[in-house]
Amino acid sequence: MHILVINFTAETTPEQFDDLVKEDAPVFAAIEGLIHKNFIFNHEEKTYGGVYMFESKAAVKAYMAGDVFKSVVENPEWSDHLVRHYEVHSEASDIQNKIKQSKT
Repeated sequence: MHILVINFTAETTPEQFDDLVKEDAPVFAAIEGLIHKNFIFNHEEKTYGGVYMFESKAAVKAYMAGDVFKSVVENPEWSDHLVRHYEVHSEASDIQNKIKQSKT
């Protein structure tokens, strides 16, 4: 599993942000290999972005080569883009999940 974190700054209101992410949610639901995207924000610091969970490194690369990714990082209304790609340590994550499940 792979995680992609994208942050940027934007001059937007909370209402504008809410409208945008609700409109964009179906777009992300259709991305091949994307397990889930969390839309993240800090309205006070005007920082926005997403935490994406992908099935594979190939899926991350395909997303980053596509139009949706480019529309984010090339948007002239957004600045200070930060893009980070991480691999998930699956074994440690599985251990944690088993412990959590055993407590329920």
